[in-house]
Amino acid sequence: MTYAVVVSADDRPGQAGRLDLEADLLAFSDGSRVAYSELRDIYLERRAAGPPALVLQSRSGDHLRIASLEGLGALHELAEELVEARGKKA
Repeated sequence: MTYAVVVSADDRPGQAGRLDLEADLLAFSDGSRVAYSELRDIYLERRAAGPPALVLQSRSGDHLRIASLEGLGALHELAEELVEARGKKA
């Protein structure tokens, strides 16, 4: 599955791009990849400033915040897909 997103790492400015869910990892349009097995936590976050975001915390403690350009429904769908994919790799 592919999603149009804005991704920010560790509270840095966000970058618009594409996120692809592959068999065992997330692939971003900038070429970076995150294996599902490297994810410690996945949760939805609402902040006073900015849109709702899906937060991915890696085992090393890094945080990726993913906001959907396709709306809140797509963000929830992405969250469900990631939780399911991570569970298959656990």
